[in-house]
Formats: sequence, C-alpha cells, structure tokens
Amino acid sequence: KIKKCLALAASNNPHEAAAAMRQAQKLMQRFDVSEADVGIADVSECATKARNVEAVNWEVSLAHLVAKAFSCQVHGKVCHSYTETLRKRRDRQYVFVGVGAASEVAAYAFDVLSRQCAKDRRLHMAQQPKNCKTETKTARGDLYAIGWVFGIRDKLAAFSGNGEHEATVERYMDARHKEMSTLSATDRTKGKNTSRKDWSHGVHAGSQAQLDRGIAASNAETPLALT
Repeated sequence: KIKKCLALAASNNPHEAAAAMRQAQKLMQRFDVSEADVGIADVSECATKARNVEAVNWEVSLAHLVAKAFSCQVHGKVCHSYTETLRKRRDRQYVFVGVGAASEVAAYAFDVLSRQCAKDRRLHMAQQPKNCKTETKTARGDLYAIGWVFGIRDKLAAFSGNGEHEATVERYMDARHKEMSTLSATDRTKGKNTSRKDWSHGVHAGSQAQLDRGIAASNAETPLALT
C-alpha cells in the first residue's frame, strides 16, 4: 500500500499527489516503516549450489562477474545436509541478491555457466599427460577455468547493470547482512607446474560460449540459455 501511494504521489494531478503522499506518510508512521525500508522491499535473494565446497578462485570470480552483470551482489555460505545413508555432507552455495527477478536470473545464469566451465575444465584436465600429478592437473584445470571466466566477461557485460538497482541492493545488504566477513578464495595454481597455455585455452573456450539474452532490459522473467 505504501509503494502504491508513493507511486501516486508522482502524479501530475497536484491534489491526487498530495493526498497520496499524506497517506503514504501516515502508513509509514503507523507501521514504523522508513523510506529506505520501502526501497529495499523489492530486493530478493536466490541461492544456487556451487561446484566446489571450497571457495576456489575461478568459481568465486564467475559468481561476482554474474552478479555485476545483473546489478546484484553475491555472498557464499556453507550448508550441511545428510545423504540417504545419513552421512553428513557439506555444500557451498552462492546467494545472489537483487531487485525483482534479477537474483533468480543471476542464480540461473551462474548455474548454467559454472556447469559449462566445470565440464570444459574436466576435459582440459583429461588431456594432460598420464604421468601428470593430480595436484598439477588440478592447478592446470583451475588456470584454464580462470581463463574461461575471463573469456565470457564481454558477453556478460552486454547485460549492463542498473545503477539505481545497485544502490538499492547496497542498502539492503547494509540493513540485512552487516555481520558478513570477507573470505579469500583458494588459489590452487600457486607454485604449481602450469603454463600460460592453460589460461589462453580457457579464454578461447569461454569466448565461444553463447549466452542468449532472452530478457528485455526491464524484464528478467525469460530464462537465459547457454549453447
């Protein structure tokens, strides 16, 4: 009701606008709602499962890249669940925070992109020599994935965020998630036997991925597709 009144307060009819503003202020005072509260009412959160329990650098970079493209913010969290045999399991999730359907679309985009990147990463690791150590394969796969994320950045940038929404999300985060702390991503490539070729191959693969914009600039209801 408050939002509707504030919308009417922008009416060209001065009498209607004044009445709507008085009603909005009355409701805000009655229910102890501030203008900031009204502004963040449209903000929502949507979580999606990560590919790794550990916060690895390529996946963290992709999450932040996707969040920026859709005017969202993202944070990670570790959840615990149980398997069918009642064994405790840890899962990492990335939670996208945005206005309207933006958080859901961002979570969907991340899920699709991270799945494709992880698949390409595994293929790159499988191409390594048989006598290659497991930790070396992991490092080369991670460097490839970092390149892959770099390669997809221009296509994600085409979704250009809404500055006003970014400010709204920032206010929401300040109000709801003040207690959050910063976590550094794990770099599994440091000091390992990798080469720039691992990165460049990833860049090429990422640049070839097709992210179809099935959404209008003001409507984030149509799903994205990656081919």
